[in-house]
Amino acid sequence: MSDRQALNLTVCASLAGLFLMLTAPGASGWTWNHHSTVYNGAGLCVQGDAGIDHWQPNVFSGNLAYDGTYALSQGCGAGLTLPDGWAAARLDVFKWTGSQWAVCTGTNWLFGPTGISGGDVGGPFGPAQVFNYGGPSSCGSGWYGTLASAYVWDGSAWRGNGVWSGAELVQ
Repeated sequence: MSDRQALNLTVCASLAGLFLMLTAPGASGWTWNHHSTVYNGAGLCVQGDAGIDHWQPNVFSGNLAYDGTYALSQGCGAGLTLPDGWAAARLDVFKWTGSQWAVCTGTNWLFGPTGISGGDVGGPFGPAQVFNYGGPSSCGSGWYGTLASAYVWDGSAWRGNGVWSGAELVQ
């Protein structure tokens, strides 16, 4: 085997390994949609998080659903500091029935401020929830997903929409 063939084989094997790591389901068993833009208009961008996890033995995991709401400047640039009650987050956990997604459980609306945190992991923040939906004991084994609602008051109307986490097989 020539040096060139060995190099090509090494590059191809590395790329295949990277592809498998990026596309394979994670060992932690969670699905996450992070900072999805649900509104981008005059003076305001609203982003939301939606996530779902399920407990697996010997893995850092839990029967948890996640949501979060962020207010940013127009174009989804810098985080905005808005007063308490100007942002809202809520999540609904859905289960696939075989023909449609049905609400299994969820949370009430959580209202709060938005802003920018400091430190090493600074960035925009807003109301967020971590909710124990119960895993398969809540609505049985099957496919689950979180629909997180992310809304921000712009002074005249609530702006935002829902963010889908993606589906997770829970057994």
